[in-house]
Amino acid sequence: MTRRWIAPLLALGLVWALTTGVHAEEQKSGEEQNKEKKGTVVGVVTAKGDNWIEVKADGEEKGRRYVPHWVGGLPKDGGGLDKKMLAQIKMIPLKSRVRLEWSFQERPRVEKIEVLKKNKEQ
Repeated sequence: MTRRWIAPLLALGLVWALTTGVHAEEQKSGEEQNKEKKGTVVGVVTAKGDNWIEVKADGEEKGRRYVPHWVGGLPKDGGGLDKKMLAQIKMIPLKSRVRLEWSFQERPRVEKIEVLKKNKEQ
């Protein structure tokens, strides 16, 4: 009588072990992806707008656009792009060499920006 129950219990245990292992792998790959969604770039400022900056990294053919983080909740509650970072971006001249730390949240976001060499033409 007990032999009849061994096979289904083993099958149930195997299914449980496999699904638990797959879930752990999914969580692990999600954590790894979050780690990859930030970095540092060194390059030249190729363009700017009121709320973004474009930096062409060394060795790249095309620049990437970075925007400040959104802070303060909804616009009706006073939320908006980080005003301190917007002021910093405004002060950086075009064609300046910069080091930019970024993270990816919906789009590349500026964490910190440092001017390494200002453009002397401006």
